[in-house]
Amino acid sequence: MAFTYTTRKDGRLMKRISINGKLQSIYSDNPKDLENQYIELKYKAINNKIINKSSISFKNYAEEWFELNISNKEIATQNSVQNRLKHMYEYIGNMKLSYIKPNDIQRMVTDMEKKGYKDVTNRTLMECKRILTSAVLNNYIEKNPASGIKKIKYQKGERHTLTIEQDKKVINLALKHKYGLFILIIRFCGLRPEECVALTLNDIDLDNKTININKAVSLAQNQPKIKSTKNLKSRIIPIPDFLIDILKKHIKIQSENGSNFVFGKETDKLSMWTKQALKTHLDSFLFELNKNIEKDEGKIVFSYYILRHSYCTMLYYAGIKIKEAQRLMGHSSAKMVYDIYTHLDEEQESSALSINTYIKNTY
Repeated sequence: MAFTYTTRKDGRLMKRISINGKLQSIYSDNPKDLENQYIELKYKAINNKIINKSSISFKNYAEEWFELNISNKEIATQNSVQNRLKHMYEYIGNMKLSYIKPNDIQRMVTDMEKKGYKDVTNRTLMECKRILTSAVLNNYIEKNPASGIKKIKYQKGERHTLTIEQDKKVINLALKHKYGLFILIIRFCGLRPEECVALTLNDIDLDNKTININKAVSLAQNQPKIKSTKNLKSRIIPIPDFLIDILKKHIKIQSENGSNFVFGKETDKLSMWTKQALKTHLDSFLFELNKNIEKDEGKIVFSYYILRHSYCTMLYYAGIKIKEAQRLMGHSSAKMVYDIYTHLDEEQESSALSINTYIKNTY
């Protein structure tokens, strides 16, 4: 007998099912999923495993949602979602799904904002909306109480970049520091640190002066694990001429040590740098960079991602178009590059000067 269902006005598919003498409705966006839900409910009814939807708590539902939707993701993603769930549990975890009101969600958002979480608050709200939308689709609740709650608007801190003078100091130290090559590749080739850690000798093409970025590592835990790049694409990056000889010598040493990695661990050349090693090596470099700088001169402080930002800034001044800069940076969207380029355009331009120049040249 063919599986039948009703199509609602909102486009969702609905099937009515009798459980213990009571009619229930199940919903889905596609027939196969709806049929699977129907079969599962029938099985649970026969085996007395039906959950009373009216009594399930947010935490119970969220844990089931996590298992179905997130548990198969990368460890870093799982940890990130778990962190946001902890915030939700603090405010609505023990509440029954059907009892949660918009004010409960707003209270969570307002309180988190007061605690200074900012972006984490918005991410938590978005995750909460996803979970409650899932609860609506699975007929646990009729409406999503978080749907009308708006994200916090706040001004993001301006991304910093290295000045030319700072760049010179970084380069001078990097040319002789044992961790300097790692710094230089991120700064002048734009790699993410997790892409740099994953580099193998075969990824470096010295004849064509390019690096093939085709993988990265997950650094959610201390021990790195190979994964795909962030935008799931490979990309070829040009190596600046001044880095060629340095890389050539370094690769020769790594090859003689039997390591396949460009940056093998000091204690085990056959293994990649760990998450802790990344932090320790950067701290060591910054300490050496600043140890002779007087307090009134201002110490140079940067992260690996500030080096990438400096790389993007360099692309702007080198005249690289936005789409090509997006490719070189490995972004799935041009938005971040566009924001940087727009900000630099604004710094470069003076409206008054542009208008006066136009008038002078035109009339």
